[in-house]
Amino acid sequence: MSQDQIVITKTPLRISFIGGGTDMPYFYNRFGGSTISCAINKYIYVTVKFHNNYQEKYRINYSQTENTNHIKKIKNLRIRLVIQKLKIQKPLYINTFADLPANSGLGSSSSFTVGLIKALGKLNNQSFTTNQIAEMAYEIEAKITRNSLGKQDHYISAYGSFHHIKYLKNEILLSPIDLKKKNFHNFFESIFLIWTGKNRSASKVLQDQKKNINKNLNNLKKIKNLSIDFKNELTKKKISIKKLGGIINESWFLKKHFSKLISNNKIDNLYEKILEKGAYGGKLLGAGNGGFLLIVCNKNKKSLFKNLFKKNNYKYFEVLLDKSGSVFL
Repeated sequence: MSQDQIVITKTPLRISFIGGGTDMPYFYNRFGGSTISCAINKYIYVTVKFHNNYQEKYRINYSQTENTNHIKKIKNLRIRLVIQKLKIQKPLYINTFADLPANSGLGSSSSFTVGLIKALGKLNNQSFTTNQIAEMAYEIEAKITRNSLGKQDHYISAYGSFHHIKYLKNEILLSPIDLKKKNFHNFFESIFLIWTGKNRSASKVLQDQKKNINKNLNNLKKIKNLSIDFKNELTKKKISIKKLGGIINESWFLKKHFSKLISNNKIDNLYEKILEKGAYGGKLLGAGNGGFLLIVCNKNKKSLFKNLFKKNNYKYFEVLLDKSGSVFL
């Protein structure tokens, strides 16, 4: 590819409805895992370009700016490890920005890693399948987090759309969830996100959760079963939003037992108020302890919640499904 070529990727963030934790290899290698999640219309953008090495070999812009001649001095571990993994020797310019805050439970680090691999692969004339990109992104993040994270984020950001994913010891199986048109609109019109106003470090929560694996096994098995119940409800001729919300609610209470870092009093109090106002259920997205709350309610009550949160200075977000996954722009 020529020196002046610029490659840009757009990679979706995701909502994990149920099954988080069962996509951890330390669980699914023994018991199998099951998650249901979807990519949404909020994105991470990555721009990459080879450049003339006048002053520094690597020019990197994200929430920080890095200029260095030595790959080992790149502070952003994901960027450093992707460059090393792809064995790129030429000087690089890398820039990234996002539609929503990082460390907020929407899988932004995984989306970034997927988008960066896809962009640098094309820039360096390397061809990867979607599955290879997802697996490489997982391997890199697993190295950073000491094998304390799951695989669903990498697969959903790479493939996009709405999927039931089964995790087996030697295989990851993606099954698209194709809702009937009426059920599709009913489902997505009945969910929304609330920004809690707090970013958090997922790695600390996940590492604490991993330490408690033996204590958490029974709850993880229950959550796996709930993901099957959730899928069965989604595939009915007429879905019940109330039942789907109830299943998510049940999984959230189980998940809170994984680690004392997953929730806090502020989030618990906010969630209780939401239930008191008539929501069917919800959960804190991602590892926990901050970020976005997913709420499921009767779609006719959404305006009530929207006004309530606006009044209390919480940010309210509607989301739509992204069907494409990580793409070039």
